[in-house]
Parts: sequence; C-alpha cells; structure tokens
Amino acid sequence: MRPPRMCMSLLAAFLVWLPLLYVHAHYETYEGYQVVRATLTSSSHVDAIKKLDLDVWSDDSLVHVGQVDVMVNASHLALLDGMHIDYTIFVQDVAALVRTEKQRLDVRPKVHFNLGGDASWHDSYHTYTEIVTYLQQMARSFPRLMGMSVIGQSIEGRDIVALRVSGTVGTNKKRIFVQGGQHAREWIGPATVVYITEQLVTKYATDPDTRSLMDRTEFYIVPLLNPDGYNFTWTSQRLWRKNRRLVQGSTYGVDLNRNWAGENWCDYGASKTPSSDTYCGTHPFSEPETLASASFMSKYAPFVGAIDYHSKSQLMLRCWGYTQDVPSDEYNLKLVGDGYSAALNAQSGKVYTSMPSWQLYYTTGSAQDYWKGQSPNIPFSYTVELRPLPDDPDSWMLPPDQIIPTGEENWAGFKFFTNEVTSI
Repeated sequence: MRPPRMCMSLLAAFLVWLPLLYVHAHYETYEGYQVVRATLTSSSHVDAIKKLDLDVWSDDSLVHVGQVDVMVNASHLALLDGMHIDYTIFVQDVAALVRTEKQRLDVRPKVHFNLGGDASWHDSYHTYTEIVTYLQQMARSFPRLMGMSVIGQSIEGRDIVALRVSGTVGTNKKRIFVQGGQHAREWIGPATVVYITEQLVTKYATDPDTRSLMDRTEFYIVPLLNPDGYNFTWTSQRLWRKNRRLVQGSTYGVDLNRNWAGENWCDYGASKTPSSDTYCGTHPFSEPETLASASFMSKYAPFVGAIDYHSKSQLMLRCWGYTQDVPSDEYNLKLVGDGYSAALNAQSGKVYTSMPSWQLYYTTGSAQDYWKGQSPNIPFSYTVELRPLPDDPDSWMLPPDQIIPTGEENWAGFKFFTNEVTSI
C-alpha cells in the first residue's frame, strides 16, 4: 500500500535536512589545539611531521627543513618533545579564535542587499548563497554594466558563477581576469573580489577614473571558485582548505591551486598524498572547478592581465612559482607589481611586499603560472595575498572589521593595475 502523501512529504523533508543535522552535530570546535612554530633540522623531523598529517599554517602550506607553523594537540606536542624538536607557541588557543568568529556570525545583522554605499553588506562575511544572491542583485541593478552566468558546477553540484563587467561605450576593449576563493578558509578573498566588483559598477556613473577604466576594459570575474569547500568552512570545519572531492576512503579534497596545468606539474611545491592540504589531484584539471575557470578563460581570451586573490601575508606575487628562471618581461612584471603595492600603500599605509613567487616558496600547478605560461599566455599574471601579516594570530579568521579596509586598499591597487596593463 502506498504511504499517505503527507507522510511522503514529511519523509522527503527529513531526508533533505538529515545531512544538515549531521553536519551541525559534527562541527569542529578545535578544542585543545594550538599552533606552534616548530624548527625542523633534519629530514627525519620532516618525515615525522608529514606522517602526523598536521594542518600547516605556514605561508607555503608545506613541511620542510626550517621553521614550520603547524596546528597540534597535546599528543602531537608530546611527540615533538620526544623527537627533541624545538618549538614556540604561535596561537595559544585555536578553539578560542573559532568561537570568537562564530559569536560574531551569530549576532551579525540581517543581510541587506542594497547597493551603492550600503556598508552593512561589507560589515560581515557571507555564506555562498548570500554571495550569489548579492551578485544577482548587483546584476539586476546594473544590467548595462554587469552580466552574470554559470560556468560550471562543483563536485557537490553548486553553481560556479562568473561575471562580465564593463562600461557602456567603447570597442575592442582589453580584457582582465579576476578570481577569488580557490582556498576555502580564506574568506577575505571572495569578500575582496565582491568589493572590487561593486566599486566598478556603483562608481561608474559618478567617478571619471572608474568610468575610464570600464569604458576601455572588460573584466571577467569568478568571485568564488571553490563553493563546496567554502560552504564546508561555514557548516563543519572552519580551517578546511581544499575542495570536497572524495578521493579515497574517508579522505576528501584537492588543492585547486595545485591543479592547474604547468611545467613540472606536482613534482614539487605540491603533494601526491591525498590527505595533504596541497594534494594536486590525479592530473591537471581533474577538478570541475579549475576546469570550469580555465574553460571560461579560453572562451574569452585573450587577456592582458589576471589576479588571483588569496590570504594571508600581504604580498603581491609575480611569476614564476615553479622556477627561479627570470621571465623575459621581468622588468614590466616588477613595474606593475611594485606599482600595485605602492598604490595600495598610499591608500592605507599597509605594506604588501612585491616579489617573485618562488622567493616565498616553490609551487607547481598554480593558477598564476598557468595563466602566464600555458595556453592563456596572459602577460601580467599575479597572486595577491591579502591581510593579515604572517605573524598575526588571526590568520585566516581575519575579523570582519578588516573587510572594508582590505577592499579599499586593494581597490586602489586594482585601479593602478588596470591602468597599467591596458596601456603597456
């Protein structure tokens, strides 16, 4: 006998909410965890730390001889002590950081979707759904300046949205690509990309400099490339970095910024171990997120410039990440990178160090190197690492009162960047 319709509806509703209840019940509190700055002096130290599969808080997310910041509990500390590994406490209580942020989110005001001067949107971080809704409202409010499309779906089926932003006049415009949110826990990245996008459309009518940029440039923007990982940081594990692919057993995630094609792919500066935070995947573009972004770029190429927004450490990084070889156009690359940092500094006084990526750490499979070295061949390709500085214990949990200042300073840098790369 068929169950009554009401029972079927209740059952369907329960099945929809069941995963959410499960996630809520298993929200990671990080109780008992600290971050230590460990000094590894030998390959045996490195191997031992790698086997522990710790969350690395260092800029490079890699374990190597030298100083490495790792998140540990009491049992991990006992192992470090047993191996006579020297360390200092960097973050005394990770759980306290997570609790503080969650308390702010719990009392944040009702979301408003008003544009053009409504600072309340930028007073807080926002969920994936809220970000998409805000961008939809922006596109409806400025239909002549902004278009929005879906360029693919994530592993878990969420839409990856992209924007085209440009002025109402002008032809044969040069094109710039902007991306954020490859790494899930770096909430300030998507927040900054949304802030810059809003400046472009809301200031077009009143600011001559913005109008000039928009009338001679087309901006193609992917504000949040990793929607699954980002959502997971809101519901389950705040410090999650990768996407949410089930790799094997109960191991999840590919580091999207090691999954782009490039020279020496995954030979170094990335990991072939699925549990690693820098796991590169099975092959370049194995992930639907990176493939969607690369395909979108291919459709609208050529581009003259591209920026990938991350956090943390306040850096303006240029090619290359995989080699010390100096690009043939290093003079112009450095000129633009230094100028971005200088314009930003003039606005806020903050210092974003301009440097080649490899001087920070080696990477393979990064978006920046792919953009410049592979089929897009984008001459001015950069990675911007946003606030805070590396020694700030807030780390990826940058307080929301830093969203607007971070957006304002990078808007200043972005305007310089656009002027330069469309003129050279």
